[in-house]
Amino acid sequence: MLLAIPQANAQSAFCFGIKAGVNFSNYISKSTMKPGGEAGIFLRAGRGFYFEPAVMYSFRSTNFKDLKEEIQQSFEVGQHFIDVPLLFGYKIVRRPNFNFRIFIGPRVGFRVGSDYDNFDDAIGYAQWGGQAGLGIDFWRFTLDVKYDISASKFKEYDESTFWKQNMVNLNLGFKFKK
Repeated sequence: MLLAIPQANAQSAFCFGIKAGVNFSNYISKSTMKPGGEAGIFLRAGRGFYFEPAVMYSFRSTNFKDLKEEIQQSFEVGQHFIDVPLLFGYKIVRRPNFNFRIFIGPRVGFRVGSDYDNFDDAIGYAQWGGQAGLGIDFWRFTLDVKYDISASKFKEYDESTFWKQNMVNLNLGFKFKK
């Protein structure tokens, strides 16, 4: 007698879904982190090692203060980006309804708007960087914590100092195909 083993719990090598979450961004030494948000779609291909591209709308809010010692001013800047991270990961723990993942990869962001007109010329319209983080999958839900560092430098208004943007992201997602 042959015993059939059901494959219902086998993980698919392909899934896609939606993500949304909160981000906290700042420009090194010139600002304080403020909460922003992001939402988008992702695709994941692979079983143990995987590739995960995504397209995310990102709103980043940063509070700048004390830009020059003689000018004690503070202002908040909201920026709107379309981010495209290309992440490569590995599922450290891989179970039928649970994964623990690590990932790293490049990200490009295209600024599509800003709440502060004078800031537009300083930061440019494209931003390159990288992301690294940890993720958990439970059934069809996914939770990611990412650190994002920009490789792009932005000129300060006196053009003698450069800023880099850093960001921490927390995303909750839903996979349509498990």
